[in-house]
Amino acid sequence: MSETMNGAIKEETKYIYLGRNIDLPEFGFTKGNVYYGDKIEELKKKYPLLDKLLINIEELARYEKNELFLEKISQELKEEIEEKIKGGSE
Repeated sequence: MSETMNGAIKEETKYIYLGRNIDLPEFGFTKGNVYYGDKIEELKKKYPLLDKLLINIEELARYEKNELFLEKISQELKEEIEEKIKGGSE
């Protein structure tokens, strides 16, 4: 939880990561771990595929886990990261 400007407590959205373990240049994700905070929201904007692998824990009960789908998205995210790294080193 974090405090807003008017002093109210803001409940942060918590996500469970369901993809394969992956290391982004700025952060690492491990399957089954829960993540939350501004840094996670920033990474979701930078890497849109993360939005499909980070599942809101409040919605998890309704979520049908599809391992093949998650594997495919994990691979796409890995390729996207590799492209960003290559693009940044040129």
